[in-house]
Amino acid sequence: MNLRRFAGIAAALVLAACICGTAAAQQTGIDEIGTIAANETVTIGGTTNLAPGNRLLVEVTPVGFGPGNASVQGGTSGTAVVEAGNDTANTWSFEVDTTGFEPGEYTVTVDWVEGGATASTTFTVVEAGAATPTPTGTPAATTPPPTTTASPTPTAAGSVLPAATALAAGLVGYLVRRR
Repeated sequence: MNLRRFAGIAAALVLAACICGTAAAQQTGIDEIGTIAANETVTIGGTTNLAPGNRLLVEVTPVGFGPGNASVQGGTSGTAVVEAGNDTANTWSFEVDTTGFEPGEYTVTVDWVEGGATASTTFTVVEAGAATPTPTGTPAATTPPPTTTASPTPTAAGSVLPAATALAAGLVGYLVRRR
């Protein structure tokens, strides 16, 4: 194997390690929503370690909604922009008008548009006047990213990069010495 080919392979390995190290650190979460009265507006929000300015796709769908049950009504979708938060997490929020939502359980899914950070939770819509909405504030489960998509605005680099760089440098040194 010639030195040029090996250097190209080593560079590709370092780049792949960099991408994997960045994607592994991406997370987002949703605050607990609880019970909402129909015809009310609720702000759904959460925290993330994504950089401010990143966009999150927020989808609210009835639990029974699907290809086999198109008669279920309600739901909405849109984007939320990550805002600067405190030292430990940035925040995002999305307003949902429940006018037209039928009473029942709804799923909220939040996906990072440029990567794999995703989270989901459920909440219940009751008839207007049937219950007082539950306050928000307790974070729901956070799901780590399922993919290794790189971002133009990485939020953190894992410890994989130094190890991959050292491995690539050692391998190049070995091959050069071997010649």
